Amino acid sequence: GRKLVINNINIEIESNKTTAIIGNSGAGKTTIVDLMLGLYTYDKGEILIDGKEIYTYNLNSFRNRIGYVPQDPQLFSWSIRENLLWASPESNEADIWDACRIANAEKFIKELPNGLDTQLGDRGTRLSGGQKQRLALARALIRKPELLILDEATSSLDSESESLIRKSIDSLSGTMTIVLIAHRLSTIRNSDYIYLVEDGKVIESGTYHQLSNNLNSKLSFMIKSQTF
Repeated sequence: GRKLVINNINIEIESNKTTAIIGNSGAGKTTIVDLMLGLYTYDKGEILIDGKEIYTYNLNSFRNRIGYVPQDPQLFSWSIRENLLWASPESNEADIWDACRIANAEKFIKELPNGLDTQLGDRGTRLSGGQKQRLALARALIRKPELLILDEATSSLDSESESLIRKSIDSLSGTMTIVLIAHRLSTIRNSDYIYLVEDGKVIESGTYHQLSNNLNSKLSFMIKSQTF
């Protein structure tokens, strides 16, 4: 008897492209991602992966192919090295530094007194918000995922930290499938395709160029009025 969170939407995530799902808080963006991960079951419709329904796959195997970076990453009070190896126990030193380099975390880690062996403290309290988020991105990338999901990963960061995360995302473009849940204009500007969600429905979709240049587009209005 409650209101539908997601209602009659049709979204296509293309392989090796960057797709942005945007909208105000409570629009249903994160619910869409949770459905993609198989965390929720659904009453109607279907979720297809390469043409096959999601529950025909082994969900653990499917999720092992996904890298996920939330708005508030959960870091352990271990060392940086241990936090990264938790996500990929078989990774070697070269794999660790490669993930850190792509995530723009290499520089600050090398400047720490103990480098990769620096203890982070409870929930990573010894790092700044931007450093924690870049480390969370490195932890997602060390798995070498086929699908990378960033759920409001830059929303609480300062502009410099957000820029570093954005550079990482741009450098990965074309090498893996990326889904961005965002409400910052700068984060989605280089996306291949954008879906604008409102009240659980897709109200418009297209490329950034198409939507921003369409005078009737809500995204265009939000850009001009600085509400996005």
